[in-house]
Amino acid sequence: MRRALALAAVALAAVLSPGGAEAHYGTAKLGYHSTIRGLEPPMRGLKLKILYGDDQVLLNNRSGKTVVIDGYSGEPYLRFGPDGIYVNVNSPADYLNQDRYAASPVPKSATAKARPNWQKLAPGDVWAWHDHRIHYMSRILPPAIQDAPRKPHHIFNWKVPATENGKRFFITGSLDYRPPPKKSFPVALAIVLATLIGVGMVGLFALRRVLLRSLA
Repeated sequence: MRRALALAAVALAAVLSPGGAEAHYGTAKLGYHSTIRGLEPPMRGLKLKILYGDDQVLLNNRSGKTVVIDGYSGEPYLRFGPDGIYVNVNSPADYLNQDRYAASPVPKSATAKARPNWQKLAPGDVWAWHDHRIHYMSRILPPAIQDAPRKPHHIFNWKVPATENGKRFFITGSLDYRPPPKKSFPVALAIVLATLIGVGMVGLFALRRVLLRSLA
């Protein structure tokens, strides 16, 4: 079920424009934004983007080669190959990535030294995954943002290690903070209040007419 839902989410994300994507955890609304800077060294046929502000990395592998994304201890985590996309269920990253702050339990069978157990996620070349390396791993804002919440801040640069047919490369990017828009007066509430005021004004005019007629 988890895999099916993830696949559906990726399919939707692939057709949505960046402006239409809401943060999966609401963090984009807090001002966090990760951006892809490039690949080191450059690799042909790989297209990447960040989804939901700072939540997921989407990879479109059109290279015709096998790309493996490393987990947090250097173990193979995701594999993009000619026959589809696979996850190593013995990678701790498969479980840690189920929660934004890595609070999900990791089974004893999943270790960095365990033999990979590849399970197919989907056919094709496109997949997105949550990656702790591209976002801030605390519910508390960084001190610099706490001190100046209405100013932009650079938080850190990040790298996600990977290989293409065994050749090492890095997905590089930047995590930054842009002050979110100040909360405006809720439109729905404004409409309700305007309606109530309008009804109240109609009632006052009706009462005024009644009083004028009684005095006439």
